[in-house]
Amino acid sequence: MERIRSFEISGLSRRAWCQEQGLPEHQLGYWIRKLRSRTLQPENKRWVSMQADSAYDAGISIKIGGITLTVQHGFDHQLLTEVVRTLITVC
Repeated sequence: MERIRSFEISGLSRRAWCQEQGLPEHQLGYWIRKLRSRTLQPENKRWVSMQADSAYDAGISIKIGGITLTVQHGFDHQLLTEVVRTLITVC
């Protein structure tokens, strides 16, 4: 599941990601199908919508493993993607 998460947030095509990881493309496809068939329950959704209760945007905190990442308003989307990708491979 960690590899699939890494692939999904990479923004790469299956072919490019598999070449980068040294994996056969068909193997990634197999595991994506297999794991998705097991996890088609609402609590496994990847994204949630959020709405702030006040006009002041203090940002959010994201916990990945033992690390808490605080994201402030106006953050760099590309940088956050790279940080999360790195944390997933380490945690």
